[in-house]
Amino acid sequence: MDATIGDPTVASSVERVFESQLLPGTWGQVTFRSMAISVVLGTVFGFVGLRIMMKAGIIQALNLPINVLSFFFLKWFINLLRTCGFSTLPFSRQENVLILTTVTTCLNVAICGGFANYVVGMTSVVAKSLGVENPNPRDVVDNMPTGRWMLFLFVISMVGIMTSVPLNKVMIVDYRLLFPTGTVQAHLINSFHTPQGAHVAKLQVATIFRFFMGSFSWTIFSWLYSAGDDCGFANFPMFGLELYKHRFKFDFSPTFLGVGMICPHVINLALLFGGILSWGLLYPFLETKHGQWYHVDSPSSLQGMNGYKVFVCIAIIITDGIFNFLTVIITSYFDMKQKQEENDSGLSNYMKRHPSLNYDECKRVEVYLQNKIPLTISVGGYIASAAVSTVVIPWLFDQIQFYHVATLYIILPVIAFANTYANGLTDWSVGYTYGKFTIFVVAAWIVKPGAVVAGLVACGIMIAALHISSQATQDIKTGYMTLTSERAMVIGQIVGVIIGSIVNPCIFLAFQKGEKPSVSIGTPESHFPCPFAGLFRAIGVVGTGGVKELPDYCLAMCFASFCITIATNVLSLVSQRKGWRTHKYLPNMTVVALPFFAGPDFTIDMCLGSAVLFIWTRVNSRSADLLSSAVAAGLICGEGLFALPSAVLGIFSVQPPMCMKFFPSGKEVDVVDSFLNNLETPIRT
Repeated sequence: MDATIGDPTVASSVERVFESQLLPGTWGQVTFRSMAISVVLGTVFGFVGLRIMMKAGIIQALNLPINVLSFFFLKWFINLLRTCGFSTLPFSRQENVLILTTVTTCLNVAICGGFANYVVGMTSVVAKSLGVENPNPRDVVDNMPTGRWMLFLFVISMVGIMTSVPLNKVMIVDYRLLFPTGTVQAHLINSFHTPQGAHVAKLQVATIFRFFMGSFSWTIFSWLYSAGDDCGFANFPMFGLELYKHRFKFDFSPTFLGVGMICPHVINLALLFGGILSWGLLYPFLETKHGQWYHVDSPSSLQGMNGYKVFVCIAIIITDGIFNFLTVIITSYFDMKQKQEENDSGLSNYMKRHPSLNYDECKRVEVYLQNKIPLTISVGGYIASAAVSTVVIPWLFDQIQFYHVATLYIILPVIAFANTYANGLTDWSVGYTYGKFTIFVVAAWIVKPGAVVAGLVACGIMIAALHISSQATQDIKTGYMTLTSERAMVIGQIVGVIIGSIVNPCIFLAFQKGEKPSVSIGTPESHFPCPFAGLFRAIGVVGTGGVKELPDYCLAMCFASFCITIATNVLSLVSQRKGWRTHKYLPNMTVVALPFFAGPDFTIDMCLGSAVLFIWTRVNSRSADLLSSAVAAGLICGEGLFALPSAVLGIFSVQPPMCMKFFPSGKEVDVVDSFLNNLETPIRT
């Protein structure tokens, strides 16, 4: 079937395909069977996620494996019930989305719970590993009861969910942000549930699975060559070894290639611009100032190069977030005033302002606005959850006072807005960067004994709120594109928080009991070394010294970043209001800031994806309109799904068999050749 047949605005409509299906209400989506499967999968992925985090310190996104497994697990469960003679309704795509968001939230609680970093960083074992033989008792937390960890996780995670609810409409309906992973999840679920007879949908499903298999196969192949540090195709020095030192490389990532295809060209170019500006110009300049402006060699210390990276990145993102936050508040005020004067409904008013929306978008907006949670309830929910957390956390940790927690929750909505906005544009959440920044600020604020633990607790508050809220809004995007009720989604997310708060501390306790008597979690000898626990604690120790511990001119560079961000945003806003074409070419400063900390390598993949889509559109625009999202979904899902078998292989300590590495010609190659030639040939027995 030719993808160019017919009118693409009609042929590519997803919601017309599902038009004959009855849309279930909120409680028709929150079903017992979906909750039962969510508990099972939430426990499994909590175990897998926590184990990976505690062993390696980082974890790949598992959204897409959760997506696929939730579909097949629910399908298997219903077939099992029917085989046993029970009559049951077919499951809907809305149930599929509900399982996805519940399990994903449970996994996010495991990731943000701190058992791989800030929680272990509070222990005396990690304190002694940093050279402190007798740490102050107020600066350590050992053997905290599991029930208390459950309560801590519940209160900080609930704030994360409540933070996202007031932002959902702004990000998804008003700003119409992409949320790449959320969009891909929706395409995949819609393709799973497509009714028979939808020819264009069949073509899109076939395209998804074709590119899915290609991406999955390539990821397996590239994994075989990735044994050891800096090995494999992910470290291919396409631009030469000199630029490779500054992370300018092509890593053959199908995920970022696919994300680049669905992100606007201006976003991809802004990312590349940020990568060149930071890693190509600013950081090489700062390296020449080693010994003058800073004297620390550690790549993770805030007293060295990392101080510039973290603080400049955060200065740009927070400034841009505050500017956009104030813009939304002012615009919403005038919009509400106009709506009252016109006595107009939210839906009709939205349609007037967006007359070019296609059928799918009109249907999705209509369903979303009919089922959205009122602003008064969402804001009240945030205030209530923050108030409870402000009382409970100082009771659990007396090193931090209620006014410290209250201050965090007062400024949190602005930072959450900035982080969710960045996630909606580029799929990147910088919650952990904010968390490290918070350790430093709170420790510098308190200074006295207990400051380190207080900083780590504040870090947990910040990471949980920011990461969980941005991921929750991303799931709401998936729900928006599958006509799933926002109310049902939030119920699923709250259930995910409850499951995660109970299950994950129990898993951590089981890991503790499974260690040898003489070995503690967080030590190199442990099965769970938690490599970032020491880093998080070290930031708190540095923070007790205040801003004077930062490298020279760090604050001056932050102020310069603040001024540039404000100037760019003002120029963009003015040019947009005046109808100038300039605003189309001005970069989004949050997007520019992301590579400052994350590196420029992924931006190259995304720009390549953008270039592929540009050429495809020029050659055959109708085919590109119909199938580009399907191609992107297949590429992202293929690599994303490999995260699950990769995690299982890691759990059983199965390593890739080969290492592909690149060296400059000359003496280094001779040394490597000599080493390899002198290796003994293994003897078969």
